[in-house]
Amino acid sequence: MQLIPFLYLLFIPFLIIASVVSTNNLRSLYSKSILQVMNFLLLIYALYQIRVLIGLIQFLRSLNSGQSINQFWLNYIDESVLRVILSIILPLCFAIPFFRKSLWFSLGVMVYYLVFTELPDFDLINWILKSAHFLSWFSFVYALFWLKKWLPINKIQP
Repeated sequence: MQLIPFLYLLFIPFLIIASVVSTNNLRSLYSKSILQVMNFLLLIYALYQIRVLIGLIQFLRSLNSGQSINQFWLNYIDESVLRVILSIILPLCFAIPFFRKSLWFSLGVMVYYLVFTELPDFDLINWILKSAHFLSWFSFVYALFWLKKWLPINKIQP
């Protein structure tokens, strides 16, 4: 899952350029379809981050069981926590179809992740495994969107 923001940063600029500059309508529709899938994958990554954050909060609460809830939040809220919360809230906007289809919002989220995303530190075997994991998620989401007819490529009449 840690590979999704990095691959989002790699693919989104090319997808946005291809969907805007492309004179071929079919190529533009394919790039917009892939863009929607990538946006939804970032939403899935945000849900994963929510689960990790809940686990971290539960762990910290178990360490400080005698503290009141107000003191607990005051001790642990800082800039890095706010950055993580913002990195969760921005992709959650992709649940709304308007934001999922928006090129400008995707570009804004990409710029935000450009500042705060680091290159995942994997060895070669982990890169291959994580890439296969990403491709399976991508295939699943693309197939789901295609079956539900949510992709722009589905709008073409044969």
